[in-house]
Amino acid sequence: MQNRYLEEEREKKLKEKMEALRLKEEEEETKKRAKTLGIPYINLVGFPVDKEALAILEEGKARVLGMVIFYKEDKTIHVGTPNLDSLEVKRVLEKIEKDKGLSAKVFLISQSSLAWALKVYKQIVIPKKIEKEKIEVAKEELPRAIRQVKRFTELGEKIKEIPITKLLGDILAGALVCEASDIHLEPEEKDLKLRYRIDGVLQDITTLHPVVYPKILSRIKLQAGLKINVTNIPQDGRFTIASDRKKIDLRISTLPSGYGETIVMRLLGVGATSLKIEDLGLKGKALDIVMEEIKQPNGMILTTGPTGSGKTTTLYAFLNTIKKPEIKIITLENPIEYKLPGIIQTQIDTGAGLTFPVGLKSILRQDPDVVMIGEIRDLDTAETASQAALTGHLVFSTLHTNDVAGVIPRLGNMGVRPHILAPALRVAIAQRLVRKLCQKCKKGYKPSKELITKLKKELGKYFPKKEIKKLHRAKGCSACHGTGYKGRIGIFEIFKVDRKVEDLINKRASSLEIMEHVIKDQDMLTMGQDGFLKAIEGITSVEEVERVT
Repeated sequence: MQNRYLEEEREKKLKEKMEALRLKEEEEETKKRAKTLGIPYINLVGFPVDKEALAILEEGKARVLGMVIFYKEDKTIHVGTPNLDSLEVKRVLEKIEKDKGLSAKVFLISQSSLAWALKVYKQIVIPKKIEKEKIEVAKEELPRAIRQVKRFTELGEKIKEIPITKLLGDILAGALVCEASDIHLEPEEKDLKLRYRIDGVLQDITTLHPVVYPKILSRIKLQAGLKINVTNIPQDGRFTIASDRKKIDLRISTLPSGYGETIVMRLLGVGATSLKIEDLGLKGKALDIVMEEIKQPNGMILTTGPTGSGKTTTLYAFLNTIKKPEIKIITLENPIEYKLPGIIQTQIDTGAGLTFPVGLKSILRQDPDVVMIGEIRDLDTAETASQAALTGHLVFSTLHTNDVAGVIPRLGNMGVRPHILAPALRVAIAQRLVRKLCQKCKKGYKPSKELITKLKKELGKYFPKKEIKKLHRAKGCSACHGTGYKGRIGIFEIFKVDRKVEDLINKRASSLEIMEHVIKDQDMLTMGQDGFLKAIEGITSVEEVERVT
C-alpha cells in the first residue's frame, strides 16, 4: 500500500515537472517570437489581471477572439493575444478605440497565459440577490401609465416603497403611450431626470427621487445582460418586453457621467413612421420615381440623411412593398429595428467578426434577389454593394450626407471608382422627418406679407397659384401630450441617375454641379420646398420645417 502511494506521488511530481517544463518552453518560444516580430511580450500566469479592464470586453467575445484586456492605465489598455494576425482582433480593437476613446498596446502572450487570464472572468460576479424577471406592460395599464409617471415627482419618499419592476414597467408603459422612440434616465446633483424622445424631440417628463436610481440601474443592467458592478466604462445590451401580445426590443446604452451612469433605452420600431410607402410623405414625381425603381431587377437605391431622419424606415417600406414568395430578400442590419415576415434578417456582430463587409459577401452567396444593407460606411462595403447591383441584385442601403447631391462625392471620397458607381446607382434619396401638427388642436393664422414673400422665394415655380389665406401652427392638447405635434412625416429630395448624371459621376463633379443639374433638368424638389408645401397643406408648420432644414 505504501509503495503504491509513493509511486503515485512520484508520478504526480513527474507530471508537475513536465508541465512546468512545457510551460517554460512555451513561454520561451512566445518570447522569442515576440522579439522577432518586434512587439512586447508578457507572461500573464500569476499576473494580477485588472478585473475592470477585463470587463471592457465580454467574456464570450474574449474566448472566441482569443484576446484579453488585462490592464488599463488612463486611456491606454494593455491587450494580450496569441493571435496577432487575426483580422477580427484588429477590428474589435479599432471599435474599442473608436467607441470608448481608448488606445491599445498589444502584447504577445502564450495560450497558457490566455487560459489563465480567462479564468479571472469568474471573479466578475453579478450579485445573486437580484433575480431576472420578465417585464410585461399590459394593455389595460397603458392609459394609467403616463399619469403615474408624471406623479412620480409628487410621490417623493414614497416612491422608495414601489417595487422596482413596477416602477420600471410604468416608465416603459409611459413611453409606449407617448409613442416615444427613446427613454433617457439622467442622474443630476439632486435628482434623476426622466425624458422621452417623442417625434424626434426630447421632452422632459418628470424627476425621480435619486434613492431609487441604483435599483432601477441594476434592474435594467440585469435585464440587458450587462455587468452590474462595472460602472466606469460604457456598456451596451438589449432586452425584450411584452405588451399587448407583442414583443418590443429595447437597445440599452450606459455611460459614466459626473453624477452616475446615464441610461438611454431605444425602443426599436416604436415611435417611427408607417411601413407603407404611401404614408412616408412621398408625393407626385418623387413617388412615381420610387415606385418605378424599386420594382427593377437590379441596381442600387440609396437613402441619405443624419441619424434619426427615417432612412431605415423608408427602406423597410420599400421591402414591405416588393416582398412576395418568389423574391428572396436578405438584410444586414445593426440593429434589426423591425421584424418583417418573409424576409431573412441578419444582425451585425462585430465581436464575432460579422461586420458589414464580411456579412455582405456571405449573404451574396445565399442567392438573394434583393439585399438591404443597414449602412455603407467603408470602401469594402461600398464596392461590394456596387458590384452586386451590377450583377443582377437590387440593393438598398443608407449613407450619411447632408443632401442628395452629396451621395456621389461621398462614395467617391470612399474610393468607389466612377466607372463602377455610374452604372450601379439608380436612385439617390435624401430625407428628414418633420413633426405633423396635431389635427385636434392645430391653430390657424393669417400669414404675414413677409412670410408669403419668403415662401415665394423658397418655392419659386412651385408656389401655389391660389392665395394662401391660412397657415397653421402648434398649440397643444391632451391628445398630443401638450407638444402640439403628433407623428412625423418625411420631406424628401430624389433624383434618378440619368445619362447626364452618369457623365457627372465619371467627371467626378461636385455636389453643387449635380444639384444644379437635377433641379434644372429633372425638376427636383428640394427638402425645404417639399417641407414648405406640406406646411401650406396644413400637415406641418413653417417653424417645424425651418427647424429641420
